[in-house]
Amino acid sequence: MRKWTVLWAALTGSMMLLAQGCTAGDAFDLRHIISEESGTEAERTTEPRGYEPEQPQDSGTEAETLTEEEPAREVSELYYAYHHLDEDRQKIYLEMFDALSAMQSGVPLSTLDKSVLDEVFACVMNDHPELFYVDGYQYTEYTLGSAVTGITFSGTYSMTSAEVEQTGLLIEQELAVCFGEVPLNEDEYSTVKYLYEWLIGHTEYDRNVENNQNICSVFLQGRSVCQGYAKAMQYMLQASGIQCVLVTGFTNGERHGWNLVRVNGEYYYLDPTWGDASYALGGADDLPDSFVPSINYDYFLVTTDEITRTHAIEKVVALPECTAVDDNYFVREGLYFDSYDADRLALVFDSEATKAAGCVTVKCSSDEVYELMVQTLIESQEIFDFVDKRGESISYTSNDEQRTISFWNI
Repeated sequence: MRKWTVLWAALTGSMMLLAQGCTAGDAFDLRHIISEESGTEAERTTEPRGYEPEQPQDSGTEAETLTEEEPAREVSELYYAYHHLDEDRQKIYLEMFDALSAMQSGVPLSTLDKSVLDEVFACVMNDHPELFYVDGYQYTEYTLGSAVTGITFSGTYSMTSAEVEQTGLLIEQELAVCFGEVPLNEDEYSTVKYLYEWLIGHTEYDRNVENNQNICSVFLQGRSVCQGYAKAMQYMLQASGIQCVLVTGFTNGERHGWNLVRVNGEYYYLDPTWGDASYALGGADDLPDSFVPSINYDYFLVTTDEITRTHAIEKVVALPECTAVDDNYFVREGLYFDSYDADRLALVFDSEATKAAGCVTVKCSSDEVYELMVQTLIESQEIFDFVDKRGESISYTSNDEQRTISFWNI
């Protein structure tokens, strides 16, 4: 018998100005599986006899008939990763999920192949942000001679069952006010936008906060890092009936987490961490409100092409090619330009929304339009043709990858 411990992926935050990721170290990489040699992360034990999973007492047509008649388990479409596994892995997924939900140990798995365990466990965790108390898992491999005869699964947990129940109640209490105002009867874009803004408005980027790899840090402490942001976003969207999955990968060589979400039937990427000014400013406190817009929409419902300019995706399961733009923030809010249009710009800068916010961001459809907009509005200072502040200053920032330009103090 061999017993192994696998630590669940962890993300921690970077504090650099315009920090481009959350770093975690090798523990995050699910491909770095503990080797069969003994070490600090693994406990190895052996027994002289094998383990045989329990078999039905009776074999024959009656048992076969009962198995055939057992109804298939339905799993909600909310859980993206599950539905992109093959049938065998789906069965293991449900075995793991049931064990983790009940905080069980020593659960037999329907596989003798330990190489699939990391993949399936990652899918469970990427689908289920409510498993905030799960740190990792252990598996025990039973052998008879050189033949593997069984594998059992146990979760590793950061809380007792009583603590899990109490924490869950506190999280639900925190969300009650939020969901009292969420526009659930509107189209899904409005719901996603509201929850995105609520999350950013109630959370500060802080790599030192406790539980920053799960939703507790967001909902109970109001501080987190990228994985906490992404899981909290997922938790709220799933509660609203919107499919969302955690996506992990790299930004500028550092580990990072964000979301894939289905909105009005189309898939988009969404990065709530990069939407928070406190992240972009390296977690700095006590900055004046006028220093930078508090919410950035550059990575709100974007395409695969747009997200992969800055994010390198680790694909645990197949991910769709996101091409839709209908529910991109800038398209929906009338801030998307496919040409330099002075009349439309005048309407944008003169709108009640821009005046109330004191800031605005516009997005360009191509590099050519973006370069023309930068040259005209910034380098030639024609922004003052739209904002009457001559003799004063207007703050701005531009994002070459997303082709956006933001103006504030206007």
